[in-house]
Amino acid sequence: MEHKSVLASAGSLRSAGFRIVEAPVDGNGVINIPALERLVSDRTLLVSVMAVNNEVGSIQPLFDVVRISRAAGALVHVDAAQAVGKLALDCSEFDLASLSSHKMYGPMGVGALFVSAATQLRPLPVLFGGSQEAGIRPGTLPTPLVVGFGMAAKVSRTRLGPDAAHSRNLSALFLEELRSRQVQFVESISELNRVPGSLSLRFPGNDAISVISRSGDRIAISEGSACTSGQITASHVLLHMGLTQKEASETVRLYFSRYNNEADATEAAVVLSEIVRR
Repeated sequence: MEHKSVLASAGSLRSAGFRIVEAPVDGNGVINIPALERLVSDRTLLVSVMAVNNEVGSIQPLFDVVRISRAAGALVHVDAAQAVGKLALDCSEFDLASLSSHKMYGPMGVGALFVSAATQLRPLPVLFGGSQEAGIRPGTLPTPLVVGFGMAAKVSRTRLGPDAAHSRNLSALFLEELRSRQVQFVESISELNRVPGSLSLRFPGNDAISVISRSGDRIAISEGSACTSGQITASHVLLHMGLTQKEASETVRLYFSRYNNEADATEAAVVLSEIVRR
């Protein structure tokens, strides 16, 4: 379920001799907590979990993950990129947290790694040069991006409630418009288990890539697939959730943001009703 950046980092550690264990998830993409309890032991060094999945929007039970990790003496890293600005998070509950500016409407090209003052861990650099950022990441700081990141975080915090309500209302309107046009679809994640505005929809009998191609530039949607070496492969997220290869290939994702409006939601439903085979 994790982002490719975390999976690739785990793969690098595996090559270095560390044992990497992945916890299973249920049909909503939520970690199986009893399974996690069985997997985490006093030999576990680190538990890494994304707060919100970047593809389907599923929300992870961070309280339980932290509880289990702490009991075993393991460090906790949270990939909070998709959660900040959508959920109320207190990063001080974690040892490490990854943040991304553009996921909260800030400038692209800047992010942050939160390191708790309570942990004895201090990250080692993977690049070498100057002493910027406590020697962890050398290079001249992009001041405009940093300032923009900070302002975006401030705005997102004050707009947390209104943004959530706005996105939730738009996604509900969009789904109702699809139903009123007799468009057949299956929601990958139940509303209770996903962040507001995030939708992962399967249109049975419709290839996702074909749907995206036919929608042109009228709406912005993407498929749950990753392109590897020029070959399209089924989303590892959807497969872990129990979807078949065919079902995963019929799934698209959408998100209604702060800057969308009701006209956008209605138009998106109209476009899809025109191109999706019933």
